[in-house]
Order: sequence, then structure tokens, then C-alpha cells
Amino acid sequence: MYGHPGGEVVDLIEGFRQAGLEFVLTKHETAAAFMAEAGATLTGVPGACLATLGPGATNLVTGIAHAYLDRAPVLAFTGQLPADRYEIATHQRLDLGELFAPITKWHAKLSPANAAPVIERALRTAQRARRGPVHIEVPSDVPIQPTVDVAVPRFVTEPTAAIDEDAVRTAAARLGGSERPLLLVGMDANDDPVAGPLRALAEAWSIPVMVSPKAKGVFPEDHDLFVGTIEGLGTAYLYDYIDTCDLVLMVGFDPVEFDRDWGAKARIVHIGVVPNDDRYYGSEVELVGPIDIALERLRASGEPQPKVARDEVHAFRDAFAERVRPSARGLTAQQVLAELRDAFPRDGLVTCDVGSNKAVSTQCWPAYRPRTFFVSNGLSSMGYGLPAALGLKLADPSRAVACILGDGGFAMSMAELETGVRLGLGVTVVVLADDALSQIKAAQERKGYPVTGTTFGALDYPKLAAAFGIAGIDVSSVEECRAAFRATPTDRPRLVAAHVDPSAYRVA
Repeated sequence: MYGHPGGEVVDLIEGFRQAGLEFVLTKHETAAAFMAEAGATLTGVPGACLATLGPGATNLVTGIAHAYLDRAPVLAFTGQLPADRYEIATHQRLDLGELFAPITKWHAKLSPANAAPVIERALRTAQRARRGPVHIEVPSDVPIQPTVDVAVPRFVTEPTAAIDEDAVRTAAARLGGSERPLLLVGMDANDDPVAGPLRALAEAWSIPVMVSPKAKGVFPEDHDLFVGTIEGLGTAYLYDYIDTCDLVLMVGFDPVEFDRDWGAKARIVHIGVVPNDDRYYGSEVELVGPIDIALERLRASGEPQPKVARDEVHAFRDAFAERVRPSARGLTAQQVLAELRDAFPRDGLVTCDVGSNKAVSTQCWPAYRPRTFFVSNGLSSMGYGLPAALGLKLADPSRAVACILGDGGFAMSMAELETGVRLGLGVTVVVLADDALSQIKAAQERKGYPVTGTTFGALDYPKLAAAFGIAGIDVSSVEECRAAFRATPTDRPRLVAAHVDPSAYRVA
């Protein structure tokens, strides 16, 4: 249970403690929600976070909005005035149900009589596709009252939709009749059971694969059929490639993952856990149900016919990789990522923040296994990377964890370094420092505007690290990066500030 306390929730925190739930104090409520989401996305087990009423609840909003748009099962608890004072008090009184309604799947106000069924329904709702957060409002006088004993099921089995046979046959016909198909894979597919069937289908038919940032790792990025990650650095060239395709197999894609309108003329087969009701893209065929089963059925439905020559895919890959890794006079973010990747375990967990660091990380960080790369994509909130990394390390202490941050996003969240020290979390914190909000600064420059409000003063990162009681180092060359990443943090974060040339963020 992640959170920041207030007087109205101390009884609730004590109740959680008595129930065996550890309360993890964060420096800010937004960070608490980010940590809860990261653990939930990694494990599939719902996360939980807590804030008091008033400003505590409003601080929680950004993190819960992130969980909502990135489809993560999170239970968000907030305090509230006691029921007998709510109608007459004004101090810190907000309608929290209305506040959280647009960013949650469900809201409930807890009472002693409804506590058990509300929590049980909240867990079901959060985990049902599409997953997302629920908000539970707890008046401050409720936690100390006795509850009503209500029987609730210990095990809940969700209905599994059968894959429609006619849809499978039609999708197979579309695939067989295509000349240049593409597998475009989204976050609903980023799961271990999907990885094998996805790879088998791609290899059997020789179909190139692209992924969204939230699906990185479900298809290994060193595979010779992998093309790239849309919505990352150089994404326009990937969309140009999509325009050459006559069929797109849209696998587990949620429209919230797109940062632009879908304009490709290719036919589309929708393969997902929910129907294509959003109609963000038109689909002729829909395979709705467990994605791994749908992919297996599609592969088994006909005799595979290799579609796209591997040499053609290799040529595009090589040209695209060169384009998104331009040379520069100084150290580039791409070089920093390459050195970190070489030193990092293949199944290590990495988060990134939002800004130019996100664009380069989503494209230039090779992910090899499902759910090993984490980013705020639907909301795209700065300040996500560091707390998310701490949440991942708490969820799985055995895995190596790193975060890649811009200096703007790091400044928003650096107080959580103390959280990492207090909890003994050995996380590698990489800051790509150029003393600017470089993505927005570049937009100003493209439009011919003067640079206004997008630069700031430099930090002494080693001294900052020392203030938190951790090791910190400045690097400005490939060799210094290589040496810095050889050291593996053990019981506390380690800060590496890489001073980069921002010109390499701009792809011609």
C-alpha cells in the first residue's frame, strides 16, 4: 500500500497494518500511484495507493489518470470527512466521487455495512478488461467501526469468450490473400503467454513486426523480423512503412496508444481481448478473446505462405537504425542507452520518463521479454520514471532495475531517492542531462519562436547524490558511461548523470 498519510486516514493505515499490508511512505501522492501501477503492470496483481482528503486526493489524481489511460488495475483509497460533517463543513471538502469519476472505472463510498462487497467488486472491476483503477472513498469515522460479516467468493472465474470460427477463417483468408502484411502489436498483448504464438505466426508467414511503447519485449527486438516501435524517435518513417502494407494484423492494440490519427489504407484484422468498439481504426474482421489462443488458431488455419522477404526487412531495419542513431559532437542519449543495455541483464526491468528521453528510449532500448519496459504512454506524465522503478524493485527484488530520465522529469521526482534509500532499493538512475526541456524547446525552435520557459540551471549531481547518501557520478563520454554502468547498485539507488548532446534527439 503506497501513499502519503493525513490525519483522516491514520485509522485506515492502522487497519491495513493489522491486515498484514505494508504501508510504503512516498514523498508525494502522485509517486505512490505510479509505484502502485508499475507493480500491478509487472505482476498482474492489483496495486493499491492511499491519500488523505483534500490536497492529498488532488495530488493522487495525476497518478490515477496515468493508471486509467495505461489500463492498470489499481485501487485508489482516499480519506473523506465523516458523513455527519460532510454537509456542513467546508474545510478541505471536495466531491471526490466527481473528481475521480473521469479517470476511474468505478467509484464507491465505503461504509461498515458495504465494506466487504465493495472491496470485492473493486477488485473484479479493476481486473476486468479493459483493466483500470477504481476509487474508494473512506470517511474518516468508518475504519474504526465494526463491519458486517458478508460472505464473498475467494476465487472468481471470469468468462472466456470463444474465438469465432467464421472470424478465424475470414482472417486467414485475408492473410493468405495479402502481399505485404504487418503485425502491429499493442499493450493488451504484452504478456508471456502471447510471446510464443506471436513469434510463431510471424516466423511461419514471414511477417514484419512493429510494437507500441507499451508492448516492447513481447517480440524480441533482436529478431530479424522486428522493425521498430511506433510513437518513438523516427516514428514518421515507420508510418511510411505501414503505408506500403496491404494488411495490418492489429494485435492487442488499444487506441489510447496512438499519438496520431490512423490514416493507413491497409485492411485491418483486429485481434484483441475486447471488440473494436472504439472504431479508431476500421477493421473488417475481429478475433475477440484470449490473444494467445487467437494467434494460435490463425496460424493453424491454413498453409503458411512466406510474405515479406527477410532481406527487405533487414535493409529497412538497418537504414532505420542508422537514422535514429545520428552522430553528434558530444555524447548522445543513444550511446548512453547502448552502454547501459550492454551492462544490463536481458530480463532486467527498465522505466523511462517523458520527453525526448521517452522518444529515444522507446526506439533505441532493445527489449527482449514481455513486461520489461515501462513508460507512461496514454497520459505521458513526466515524473513517472523514478517512482515506477522503485515500485518495480519492490515488486521483484531479484531483478535488476534501471530508470532513464530527462533532467526535467528527474527534478519533479528526485525526492523519491530518499524513498529508495530508506527501503534499500538498488536501482540504477540514469539522468540524460542537457539543462532543458529539450522536446518542447525544439518545438519552439521549429516554429521560429524565441526559447522561453524551457531551459533551467545545471545541477551538481554528485553533490545531490551525496545529500541523499548515495553514489553519484557525472559522465560525458562513452568510456565513462561504460565504466559507470559496470557498478551494480545493491542496497540503495545509484545516480549516473549523463551530459548529452541534444542534437541527436532530432532525426532528419
